[in-house]
Amino acid sequence: MQNEKNFIKKDARQSAYARQEERVETIKGLVKLNFTKEQIIDFLTQNLNLSQQEADNAYNQAMATA
Repeated sequence: MQNEKNFIKKDARQSAYARQEERVETIKGLVKLNFTKEQIIDFLTQNLNLSQQEADNAYNQAMATA
């Protein structure tokens, strides 16, 4: 049972990391398409169902790794 719980936690962490990486790539792609920061934030909130704060954080993180 403990091994199953550890696997689920590990899987959840990997999924969260994959989503984060996906967001970064999406944001970088939108930047290449000349989207403004405001347009990207709107895209993230409307299409990825992020809150305004989550979208802003994702944008800032993506720009820090650009």
